[in-house]
Amino acid sequence: MQKIYIYILVFLIGSSNSFFQQFYKLPVLFQHYMEHQQHDDIDFVKYLSMHYWGQDDNDNDQERDMQLPFKKIDLHTAQLVFVPLDRPVEFPSCPVILKDQRPIIYKPTFHTNPALACLFRPPSA
Repeated sequence: MQKIYIYILVFLIGSSNSFFQQFYKLPVLFQHYMEHQQHDDIDFVKYLSMHYWGQDDNDNDQERDMQLPFKKIDLHTAQLVFVPLDRPVEFPSCPVILKDQRPIIYKPTFHTNPALACLFRPPSA
């Protein structure tokens, strides 16, 4: 039973992110063909050639034509699948061993004198 859920999930994610999404628009293709049947008496092949292979008639339905499958392909969907782990991830501990443990040499000449960087200094003679 779990395999069926996995197959359905993979199908839904795969079909929404590929050209299979255009097949969801097939009912719009037939509805628009019926609209053209009411206005003009054309067959289905001429309807397909008018919308896909040739010049579209000037019938002021450009917005409806762009809803047809494979006229405008836009893939802007994002899927996020989060699967929690059953067990926590454990990293092996590695002790840090320092071979050379010499003292750090400190000299006061490493730091600048803040009085020399001051803009308002007393005049020097």
